[in-house]
Amino acid sequence: MLKDRIGEQKIILNDLIMLASPYCSHDTEFNALCRSLQEIKDKYRDVRITYTLGDPVSVEINGALVIQQTEKSIVEMSDEQLEGIIEVTRSIRDKLVINN
Repeated sequence: MLKDRIGEQKIILNDLIMLASPYCSHDTEFNALCRSLQEIKDKYRDVRITYTLGDPVSVEINGALVIQQTEKSIVEMSDEQLEGIIEVTRSIRDKLVINN
């Protein structure tokens, strides 16, 4: 479900913030990027992600052995939270498009 995939981006967002944080004070562009990422993170604050572990499964696909993970993520996010994430990302995207 698309809503779950959007919710799972909270993990990637935290990684991006961690990678960008050493550069946030170097110049105005990085500072603006870090502020934008923080705005998005604020919207994700109450989104909860839990995982159910599963055993890997070996399957043959086109003659090759492939290991598939069976763990699942469960995203708890209200429609209001989703709308807030959509709005802040739309606003940031529009600023980037207008400035370029």
